[in-house]
Amino acid sequence: MKAKPNMTPAKPKSTKMTRKNTPQSPSPFQYVFAAVIFFTLLSGGVSFWISTEDRPSPQQARIFETCNSTWNMGVGAIFGLLSSKVVQDDDDDDDE
Repeated sequence: MKAKPNMTPAKPKSTKMTRKNTPQSPSPFQYVFAAVIFFTLLSGGVSFWISTEDRPSPQQARIFETCNSTWNMGVGAIFGLLSSKVVQDDDDDDDE
């Protein structure tokens, strides 16, 4: 009597072929967070750079005010985004 062949599928030898290692695309939250970080740092840098001028022109003073306001709003947005992410993650944990 012949032995029946083993019908179980062979496991991949390389872990690179499994679906767990496929790269994930960033979430919309990560795109928004990166954009807020970028514009906040840019406006803060420009604001700092203009503040080092001895006598800024009226145009530079206006750009400084705009960048300073953008910096302040960006810092507030960063804390708002982080706190909403923490609250969202806590709500997800409560559902389980």
